[in-house]
Amino acid sequence: MSNDAPESRWFHLCMADDLASPNAFVTTRVGAVPLVAQNIKGRVVAFRNVCTHRFAVIHGEPSGCGPLRCPYHGWSFDADGVPVGLPFNPTDFQLEAEGRRRLALHPASLARCGRLVFVRVASDGPSLEEELGSGLFARLAALSDAFPRRGDAVEPEDGWETIETANLRLHLAPNGALLLHSAAPPGADRRFSRTVTFHPANAPITTNAELPA
Repeated sequence: MSNDAPESRWFHLCMADDLASPNAFVTTRVGAVPLVAQNIKGRVVAFRNVCTHRFAVIHGEPSGCGPLRCPYHGWSFDADGVPVGLPFNPTDFQLEAEGRRRLALHPASLARCGRLVFVRVASDGPSLEEELGSGLFARLAALSDAFPRRGDAVEPEDGWETIETANLRLHLAPNGALLLHSAAPPGADRRFSRTVTFHPANAPITTNAELPA
């Protein structure tokens, strides 16, 4: 796998807020590989979004809330990717603990930059901060933490600052709005793109808020 292959790169997936609730999940696809990030009992983890039993896609929607359970045979998985709920296991599968561990989901890489959540197919490689560069990493972390309040959609205008990295484009308005657009990674269709507008928590939208430098 070359360093330029999509599977070796970090891609923005969602905001940490989107995975804050138990069983919340967000999915995407990088190349031919479907991925899912999910909150399982308060722990946010990422896997290939494919059941290891009959290779069915586990979560078919871009986001939602529900257990990490394959729709094919109803196998459910814990935060380590190990199947823990196997209907009819005594009669149909007879899987003991070791057999279940061998059928654990394939992990994906997960990293945060402030409230921004990134995923990568490859388990090894440069950290997210190394790939973005320490300066940009710090700026994105500061911006994401400074704009916690979601608001109505806005369109970028002349005079807005634009920051682009990976599949992420941020537009920063002089009046204190932050427009975040996450394009679908290579291999994913448009339903995996996401756009959201944020505002500072304690500042009116129409005032000039002090923004991270």
